[in-house]
Amino acid sequence: MIEVHNLTKAFGPHTALSGVTLHVAAGEWVTLAGPNGAGKTTLLRLLATLSRPTSGDLRLFGLDPHTQGNAIRQQLGFLSHRTLLYDDLTAAQNLTFYARAYGLPDGPARIAELLEQFQLTARQHTPVATTSRGMQQRLALARALLHRPRLLLLDEPYTGLDPLAADALTQLLTELHASGCTLLLTTHTLESHALGQRAVILRKGRIIHDAPLADRTAFPALYRQRLEQKSAPPHLPPAACDLPPAAHDLPPAACSLPLAIWAIVAKDLAAEWRTREIFSAMFVFAALALLIFSFALDLRGAVARAAAPGVLWSAIAFAGTLGLSRSLAREQKTGGIEGLLLAPLDRVALYFGKALGNLLLMLALEAALLPLTTVLFDVNLLQWTLLPIFFAGTLGYAAVGTLMAAIAVNTRAREVLLPILLLPLVAPLLIAAVRATSGLLEGLAWAEIAAWWQLLVVYDLIIAAVAVLTFGFVVEE
Repeated sequence: MIEVHNLTKAFGPHTALSGVTLHVAAGEWVTLAGPNGAGKTTLLRLLATLSRPTSGDLRLFGLDPHTQGNAIRQQLGFLSHRTLLYDDLTAAQNLTFYARAYGLPDGPARIAELLEQFQLTARQHTPVATTSRGMQQRLALARALLHRPRLLLLDEPYTGLDPLAADALTQLLTELHASGCTLLLTTHTLESHALGQRAVILRKGRIIHDAPLADRTAFPALYRQRLEQKSAPPHLPPAACDLPPAAHDLPPAACSLPLAIWAIVAKDLAAEWRTREIFSAMFVFAALALLIFSFALDLRGAVARAAAPGVLWSAIAFAGTLGLSRSLAREQKTGGIEGLLLAPLDRVALYFGKALGNLLLMLALEAALLPLTTVLFDVNLLQWTLLPIFFAGTLGYAAVGTLMAAIAVNTRAREVLLPILLLPLVAPLLIAAVRATSGLLEGLAWAEIAAWWQLLVVYDLIIAAVAVLTFGFVVEE
C-alpha cells in the first residue's frame, strides 16, 4: 500500500526527513511515534501528496504520485491537525462540497449516513465556526471518510480528545481496520489501545525502530529506551509486500474539470453569501477612495473624462488586493487549501475555481462602483462599449492576483507582501485598461484603441498560461 525508499525532505538548510525507507502492506495498522520535530507530520504530508520530496522514491497503491496523483487521492483519506473545513459553511455544506470534489454519485445518501454515524444530524445546518472543537473533530473525520478511502492517514487524531471521545475513536479505527482499511497514524498517546499492530519510531528525521507490536503494554518503555540511545540501532525495513492486483486498478478521478471548478466556485460563493465579509470590505474601501478623490479634485468636463478612469481602476485594483488576500486567507485559516489538494482534482481546476470566484466578486464590485463613479464624477461609465474593457482588465487582474495570493498566503506579512508582489505585475494591465477606457469615453473608435485592447488580451493569455504551469507547485510548496 505504501512503498517509500530513501525519502528525503529538506526546507532550506533544515532536513526534516533523511533517508526514510518504509513499507506498509494492505490492511496493516501502523503507528508512527516520535518526539516533536522528528518528521512525523512531514512524512504524512508527503504520503498525502500535499508536499513533494526533495529526493527518494515514493509509491502509493503501486502508483507514482507525480503522474497518477488523482487516482491515488481518490482512495486516500487524511486527517490533519487542522479540520480542513470552512468555518463559514455548515456541516452539511462542507460535506456537500467535498462530495462534489470527489465526484461521489451517492453524495446526499453518504452525507446523511455519516452525519448520523457521528451524531451530527441535529447540527448539520449550523456554521462550523459556532460548534465545539469536539464536533469539528468529528466532522473532520467524516470528511476524511466521505469517499470510503482504502488508506487512511491520521496526524495525531487523539490530540485534545477526552477519554470517552478517545475510546470512540479507537472503536471506529478498529472497525475500519477490520473492514480492510489500511491505517497509518501518528500519536503522542502511547496507550496500548491506540497503537495498532506495528510501531515505527522516528527521531531527527530517521527511522530508528520498526517492528510488530507483540506486547503493546511494553511499548512505552521501549519507546523511551530507543529515544535515549545516543546512536540509533541499524534499521532494516520489512520486505516489500506484493500488493493485490486490485490495488493497481484504482478508479480515475470521478470529478470532471468543469464540475470541479463549479464545486469550488459554489463553495466560495456560499461562504461569501453567508458572511458578505470580502465584498463588504472591498466595496467600502473602493467607495471611500472614490469619495475622497471626488472631493479632493475639482474634475469637470473633459478633465473628468480623462481622470475618472484612472481613479476608478486604482480603486478597483487596491480593493481587489484586499479581496484576494482575504479569499486565500479563508482557505488557509482552517486548512481548506489542503482539503482541496487532497481531493482528486487537477491543480488546474483548483486555480480556475479560485480565480473564477475572485473574478465574480470583482465584477460584482465593479457593478456597484460604476454607477457611483458616474454620479460622483459626472461621467457616463454605464456604456455597453466599456464592458469588454472592464471584463478583460478584471479577468487579468483576478488571474495574476490568484497566483500571487497563493504565494503570499502562508507568509506572516501577507497583507503587505501581496501588494508588493501583485501591483508591479499588473501595472501594464492597469495602464492598458485606463487608456482604453479613457479613449472610449472621449469618443474614439475601437480601431483607435485596438493596441490597448490587444495588450489586455495578450496579457490575460500569458498570465493564464504561467499560472496554470506554476500553480500546482505554488500551493504544494
